[in-house]
Amino acid sequence: MYKSHLSSFFLLLLAEGFFGNRFQINLIKELSSKQLPHNFVISPFAIHQALALLYLDKDIRKDYQLAKALQFTGRRSAKIVNFFGKARWKANRQHFVMANRIYFSPDYNVSENTQKINKDLGVDVEHMNFSDGQKSGDEIKKWLSKTIEKASQNIFDKNDLSNATQLVALQGMSMSCLWKHRAKSLTKQSFSIARPNKTPYIIRVDMMYTKAPFEFFNDDEVRGVMIPFSRTDIGMLVLIPRRQGTQKVLQNLDKYLQIKMRKAEETHVFLPLFTVQETMDLNAVLKAVGIKNIFNNVGDESHADAANFKQFNFLEVKPNRVLIKADVGSDNDQRVVKVNQAFVFVIKDQSNIYMVGRMENI
Repeated sequence: MYKSHLSSFFLLLLAEGFFGNRFQINLIKELSSKQLPHNFVISPFAIHQALALLYLDKDIRKDYQLAKALQFTGRRSAKIVNFFGKARWKANRQHFVMANRIYFSPDYNVSENTQKINKDLGVDVEHMNFSDGQKSGDEIKKWLSKTIEKASQNIFDKNDLSNATQLVALQGMSMSCLWKHRAKSLTKQSFSIARPNKTPYIIRVDMMYTKAPFEFFNDDEVRGVMIPFSRTDIGMLVLIPRRQGTQKVLQNLDKYLQIKMRKAEETHVFLPLFTVQETMDLNAVLKAVGIKNIFNNVGDESHADAANFKQFNFLEVKPNRVLIKADVGSDNDQRVVKVNQAFVFVIKDQSNIYMVGRMENI
């Protein structure tokens, strides 16, 4: 009986994690089937937040197409709100700067329920007239740049917003990693940049070096190391392909996230310093994962492409504090992980993917 209870509890924990990141993984897989920039970053968690608000916006008539895509079928509203509340609490502890706002046209019927739950979900709600697309785009960009200082580039193109627009969702996230294990030094190391039908291009880049207990796994296709953050169970999983490209790793991300990590061992880790930012249009990707009603039937009338989803993200990877700057030799008697080629990074906990991306070129 005792064993049975433990098994049931374990399955419940698995189900909670599955509920959280199944949609997020599906979004990443669909995104990775498209042509992507060499270096990019996206926040599946932020789009999940915004869509959760649109799902819970209706007091009675729910969008079951949206519920299915978000893995919300059978989930009570209070449980959904609580799920995102816990995740936001952890993200705030890690000093993630998060901006998430949905703009509704004046004739969009925003329910009273939205006014009650938007703060709990961490999604702002504003009304805006989109008849002057250029002016609306400028106002939205101004709001984002006040919240996230790095967001200085244009978010919307000239023809993105018009009289037909009923809803605009914009998310942004900015963070600098706060590592649990501080860098012992900075060192110059080789980084290999792949080139089609050519020998790789080798450059010397600045890398953080540290030696500490890290969880890891070695798979025939991918090598993974989990680099923990300082204040929560959030960390950065770095995935280094062995015989395939980063695009394939992203397309099979669910497979690699299910690989059991080995117990933490003392490990030498070399991780390059890098900065990546990206503005991404998510309309086509959301439609591809089964979310269509929002784009074709916003409010009480039918509009073609009445919704517009955009996202801006900025990630900076650097040491918490540099102790020394020197060349560092590896100790061959202990584990050594050098992130010295194109890699995928996943900033995650057990239930959410806060950021995911790849670096092909440092």
